[in-house]
Amino acid sequence: MFAWDPGALRGEALRSGPSPSTKRRTPKRGESVFPQNSAHLRILMLNGDIRGLASFWRCYHLARELSRLGHEVRLITVSRTRRVTPETERSDRLSLTESPNLLDLVYGLGAGYGVLGIPYRMLEVARGRFDIVHAFEARPNVLLPAMLSRFLNGCPLVADWADWWGFTGDGSGSQERSRWPVPQLETAAEEFIHREAEEVTTISTGLRDRALSLGIPADRVWWIPSGAPSDAIRPLDKVSCRRELGISPSAYIIGYLGSDLRDLDMLSPALAPLRKSHPRVKLGIIAPKPSTLLGPGFTDAVIPFGHVPFSRLPLYLGACDAFVLALRDTVFNRNRWPNKFGDYLAAGRPILCSNVGDVARIVEEERCGVVWSDLAEFIDGAKALIDNQPAADAIGAAARRVAEGRLSWSSLALQFLSVYQHAVALA
Repeated sequence: MFAWDPGALRGEALRSGPSPSTKRRTPKRGESVFPQNSAHLRILMLNGDIRGLASFWRCYHLARELSRLGHEVRLITVSRTRRVTPETERSDRLSLTESPNLLDLVYGLGAGYGVLGIPYRMLEVARGRFDIVHAFEARPNVLLPAMLSRFLNGCPLVADWADWWGFTGDGSGSQERSRWPVPQLETAAEEFIHREAEEVTTISTGLRDRALSLGIPADRVWWIPSGAPSDAIRPLDKVSCRRELGISPSAYIIGYLGSDLRDLDMLSPALAPLRKSHPRVKLGIIAPKPSTLLGPGFTDAVIPFGHVPFSRLPLYLGACDAFVLALRDTVFNRNRWPNKFGDYLAAGRPILCSNVGDVARIVEEERCGVVWSDLAEFIDGAKALIDNQPAADAIGAAARRVAEGRLSWSSLALQFLSVYQHAVALA
């Protein structure tokens, strides 16, 4: 249910369901046994995704912050362009390597199956010395080198769980609709690596609960969401951004950011009635192939920005009045934490958020947007933002405060350091 509160401008569509009955440990905010002036850690991060996509951003922003705290971080991800040879770039204490991607997207399985990338990573693990290995997901290019490191060097393993890859029960798993035996292998791999790890970090409370359901002790499971890159993305003057991009200053732009258009089509039926009462509303799509969403009569309602590199992202986000986070109510989405949420917060604009998953609870708690459960509530929420600009500005400022505080990467990095300490102690 949507309720208009002139003082807060927030959706009152509360998430239903019982609260967790088991007491589980979450890191205290800012807690760490590795203070900034302590001896540094040598941390290896294994990422199964292509650079610039999906969980890469969770790894990369965390790696940057850990390196700022004085720790040596080696992050290995998958190259977008290099098929045979790796490439490494270094910045202070952060080393970022792109492993070769030859056959990495074989049979449409997604990144993680590279015929050269996997042996390269295993070689790097065999000849390297690390205090901690942090495995992000359980694809073969992460699982195999992570387990090799433990076998050869006894290196403590922390396994991060950011998506539900295998069977979900409703068909929404990332690989659930793939051909046999892919879903079976994905389910087995993601459950195996988290059972084997000294510590488990999860991006959502749902995946935390799944880890606990596997029998993993509660004192080894940590919920740490992804953060907001508040140093790289800052609130910018909307008029200046639009002038540079050649966009009309009179338009009211609801921005969408993503690596694809997943779930955005659910908003199509809402555009016509919203634009009937507020004709200057447009949907600004920052994603590849935005034209695939365009149907008859909607060309004028959409600004197809297309793919935008991260370095230019603040400009495009700054041109928007508000953002939308559209998620269908599926098992996969309930257990996600979309990267775009942190980017939205950092840009300092109100967020129109589906009532699905942990992000909806954050929006409600921090009053940094409007939570909606159906298209009627989405329309009402958008109208409320458009018709009360001072209140919308206050909500945008609240979003920025979340980006600089509770969900800042500087705060979250200290929580991850606490996890590493527990892993070292357990190992």
